[in-house]
Amino acid sequence: MFVLTALATTAASWAADIRVPQDYSTIQAAIDAAPADARIVVARGTYYENLVIDKSISVVSRSGAGATTLDGGRVGPVILAHGTGAERVEISGFTIVNGLNVQATHVPTPGAGGGIHAESLAHATISDNVVRDNVGCLGAGISTLDVSVHIENNQIFDNQQDASCNDADGGGIMVRGGGSVPSLIASNQIAGHRIGGAGGGMKIQGANAVIRDNVIRDNVARAGGAIAFDVSSGIVSNNMLVGNSADVGGGMLLTPTDNGNRLVVAGNMLIGNRASLGGSAIDVVVTDDSLRLRGNAIDGDTPVELIRCETAFSVSRSNSLSNESGPAIGGACTLGLIF
Repeated sequence: MFVLTALATTAASWAADIRVPQDYSTIQAAIDAAPADARIVVARGTYYENLVIDKSISVVSRSGAGATTLDGGRVGPVILAHGTGAERVEISGFTIVNGLNVQATHVPTPGAGGGIHAESLAHATISDNVVRDNVGCLGAGISTLDVSVHIENNQIFDNQQDASCNDADGGGIMVRGGGSVPSLIASNQIAGHRIGGAGGGMKIQGANAVIRDNVIRDNVARAGGAIAFDVSSGIVSNNMLVGNSADVGGGMLLTPTDNGNRLVVAGNMLIGNRASLGGSAIDVVVTDDSLRLRGNAIDGDTPVELIRCETAFSVSRSNSLSNESGPAIGGACTLGLIF
């Protein structure tokens, strides 16, 4: 509740409206001229721009993502938002396409998100967008660094990892670090990413995040086909993970192992995820009591175990495990109590 309240408060007090194209012919011109805490309201149409935001501001469409497109032209990220750690930014209601952010891109953070990259902000809200067909490395669709981010009700699909990325992590979303409140990733559809690193749908690294009510399907990675959760705290609940694949952890790779991190994974549905080496649904790497895995429904038809534990871990019997062609658990896993 604190997370949602804090984020709602930051999004509710924009100072003034500036219209595009009525007041300024381009979105970037409106951003440059706007005072802090202004709201840029963009009319329907296609805008061929690469936006740079370095102040507290809201950029929203009047008619929604189906009628309003930001096209980056494959020359740079579509949206680059960065600050001093005090700014708050909102991006809402756009189709965001044809961004490019690889190692050779001349931006402050090369090799990050091709669609949206947000860095060193107090808060970023990214909602009701379609983020597709962008090219990047760490989080080809959306990436954040040292931001408390609210990513909600977006369609994030078919973003690509460039061959120069050297097996980077995060296909649809990459969240690294955080801010004063946990990040929230909720009610998104994330599909069709293929990467050489970890987290085909998303990767959370060194952060505190709530991941809930997302549909994550048909993503491919080396590890964690849908979700990779690395050295982070948070809650992963009520998500549907379908048809994702990886070498290990076809659905999830869970490694909340350092610095006193705590992770709860509960109430998720994992169907038809696959792994070639281990953990067709979930691969677990823990060194203490940092993980609670409860009440998940996991179904598969694969010779590889549904859950593999790379260190000793007790899998609660509150999880429903059904594998038509192989074992339910493997590696160092044991079946524990119901709770």
